[in-house]
Amino acid sequence: MQKEFEKVFLNKYGFYELKNKPSVEERKKEFEEEYYQQSTSSYEQHYTDEELEFKKVKLEQRKIIYERNLKKSVEKCSLMDIGCGEGFTLRYFNDNGMSVTGIDFSEWGISHHNPDMLKYFIKGDCVQIIPKLIQNGKKYDVINMDAAFDMMLEQDEVLGLCHKLLSDEGVMVIKVANNYSMLQRTLLETGQLTKEYWLDDPGHPVYFNKDGLINFVCDKQFECVDFYGDSFIDFNLLNPRTNYYENPEVGKDGYKARIQLEKMMNDISPEKSLEIFRLLGQMGFGREIIGVFKKR
Repeated sequence: MQKEFEKVFLNKYGFYELKNKPSVEERKKEFEEEYYQQSTSSYEQHYTDEELEFKKVKLEQRKIIYERNLKKSVEKCSLMDIGCGEGFTLRYFNDNGMSVTGIDFSEWGISHHNPDMLKYFIKGDCVQIIPKLIQNGKKYDVINMDAAFDMMLEQDEVLGLCHKLLSDEGVMVIKVANNYSMLQRTLLETGQLTKEYWLDDPGHPVYFNKDGLINFVCDKQFECVDFYGDSFIDFNLLNPRTNYYENPEVGKDGYKARIQLEKMMNDISPEKSLEIFRLLGQMGFGREIIGVFKKR
């Protein structure tokens, strides 16, 4: 029997939603205020060389996922990155011969980290931008959404637009946080976690897990053709000495250990690393999960 939670409910697809979601207008206002604060702040995110190298490792793995499911090289294919953020995905795949386009509410991240990608960038709401691209006959071989889909309120509409924007043999790749997972719920039940640390009300309106993500997307004329777990840092929650939610001071070391381990695995074999991530993802593990979908 599923545990009842105060602020979220389990929907028919098998994932959790806020009981009291913000309106679309309220959510957009929050985004605007957040991005305004970014643009006026003197703080700038700096990445270490190791972190930048790790970003490259994860993008190399993503390239393998694309090519496995496209059944061809990404060279000369097209990529739409919805929620392109700092532009690292655009840069990597542009360098690998793809025709790239990115959409985001703000240009702050991309202008600070990859300003030469601004020429491929469209600022604004994807719900307003994508219909214009469709009207102009645009199609993309890959639609990518990293840490963006679970922040949206108009997911049904976005999936409908993506279905029209995606080429017939194309792939849509969605990465979301894996929340209210079996691991998290077990740790709440055993008292190893004292509260729902991942709950972000109203910032996160929905909380996906493996089955919920697959069920929801496949209800919108897609089929799931591949699935992976990602970032297994939450295994640290099982050990009270490495439980970064209850002991935030250990979080940084856990993050560094994750990078070191995954880089070693990738050095041995990126393909075998992905097979491990696939098996763990199919079991519902991973702080994040990645679904690969095609049109039905």
